[in-house]
Amino acid sequence: MLLLFLSACGEKSEPEAAPSTTLALSSTPAPSSALATPTTSAPESPETKAPETAPPTARPSPSPSRKLAGPGTVCGELQPPGGGPMAAVAVSAGRADCRTALKVFRTYYRPDTPKQGSAGVATVGGWRCASNSAAQASMSGRLSSCQKAAARIVTDIIP
Repeated sequence: MLLLFLSACGEKSEPEAAPSTTLALSSTPAPSSALATPTTSAPESPETKAPETAPPTARPSPSPSRKLAGPGTVCGELQPPGGGPMAAVAVSAGRADCRTALKVFRTYYRPDTPKQGSAGVATVGGWRCASNSAAQASMSGRLSSCQKAAARIVTDIIP
């Protein structure tokens, strides 16, 4: 009788092609939609019902510019104050966000950022920064460095 019902509805009476798919049939009367519903497992009960997927969160995923860079990564260039040579901003230890590194050095080099001592020690956004003297910078190529936990970002003279 089931085959006649399916034939009358225009359904094929041939079994599905996928071997793992079975037709959920029961000997008790069920709604017509349940008679021809393909399933891959036993009928669901409240205990075995698949978990519902949660709706997407409103929090956006981090942008590519917010990824942490590792040692040796050059984040960009900037012009230190006083008309000195261009400097490359890079990560020299740990991991740091390049956008943050550039922002820290731009803020550090601003004339209105308070600095202490001959090394120009300042804390910018939680980063402790200091500069080499002109003599040290010309010998080492390193203008300044900033440290936060295990991460260190630097500005080096571009030859």
